[in-house]
Amino acid sequence: MEEHHSPVELLPLLAAILIGAKLAGRLSQRFGLPAVFGELLLGIVLGPSLLNFIRPNEPLALLAEVGVILLMFRAGLETDLVQMRQVGALATVVAFGGVLLPFGGGFVLASLFGFPLLPALFVGAVLTATSVSISAEVLRELGQLRGKVGATILGAAVIDDVLGVIVLSLVLGLAGEGNPLLAIGQMALFFPVAWLVGERLLPVLVRLEHLAGGRDAVLAIMLGLVMLFAWAAEALGSVADITGAYLLGIVVARYTDEEHVVHHGSSALAYAFVVPVFFVNIGLEANVTTLGAAPLFTVLMLVLALAGKLAGCGIGALLMRLSWREALQVGIGMVARGEVALVMVAAGRVAGLVNDTLFTATIVMTLVTTLVTPPLLRLAFAQRKLPPAEERGAVIEAAE
Repeated sequence: MEEHHSPVELLPLLAAILIGAKLAGRLSQRFGLPAVFGELLLGIVLGPSLLNFIRPNEPLALLAEVGVILLMFRAGLETDLVQMRQVGALATVVAFGGVLLPFGGGFVLASLFGFPLLPALFVGAVLTATSVSISAEVLRELGQLRGKVGATILGAAVIDDVLGVIVLSLVLGLAGEGNPLLAIGQMALFFPVAWLVGERLLPVLVRLEHLAGGRDAVLAIMLGLVMLFAWAAEALGSVADITGAYLLGIVVARYTDEEHVVHHGSSALAYAFVVPVFFVNIGLEANVTTLGAAPLFTVLMLVLALAGKLAGCGIGALLMRLSWREALQVGIGMVARGEVALVMVAAGRVAGLVNDTLFTATIVMTLVTTLVTPPLLRLAFAQRKLPPAEERGAVIEAAE
């Protein structure tokens, strides 16, 4: 239940969230976990689940919505289409295995527990998520980031993100219209039109930057476009707003480099302000007491989240002639759900596909998969660290 506050009353709550999120995130990183883990736990501790110090409210929900839109725009900026073309068949097969098996398993599990068609499809969609940032840090620590397994995991994660966004958009489109053909048709129309608009608009903006009135003006114009694309996706295309932001990010990345003001400015604004609010707000909305309503479903969802990626990605790796050990390493590297699953469940909550039990079960699944990935990955690579010469050979072999 949301509470109503005056703007002034919200300021200390916002201060607690921002300062607490950064401290919790830094503490989480000290234990080898991503910052999102600590930020999410902070929301659970401060919210109705435990201390009940902060309750969900409309202003925080609005800031959180802006946060998730900018988070997906940033994800688009970091999606390397050139890398997707270069990773080859190995990463592609691994990615498809890591999407198809969790999606099918999630749908069957939810159906067996009596979920209607669309919520059951949404469970499958959430289980396709992969957040590879934590795996990348462990692989870097182990000296395996640029080896065959590391290159496969990173490449497959990029493809996995794109496939996951498409699956999520389709499910949310079906929920919005209820007519499958209409939702698919609107999706099929929105993507090329939005891409064409971005392709035509971005080069012009890049050339006219010196006329825009400075770096701040350029960033403001781009952030305005992000909001417009997010709005257009949902209002005109029966697609989730986050999909519009993600698509624009991919287009922008083609015309700007990592040193551009859009990359630096959007990152500073997002990760210093609205993105922490989004993650903490997810924790505030979770209520661990609802887990008692469906403990078996929560446990089976967690088991499926682990087994789905291990088996789906592992089988894909085996089919592409990786060894059993390498297939296991690839599967473990794709297990963590992290911020990607949180974005999905937030979108499903807005669309009315996620009840309290499913929402909290997904949060638990996200926390556990994020927590177990680092130690499992270190164990899988134990006594198998490649020397530099062999690692360079593995990179060449992976590229071939």
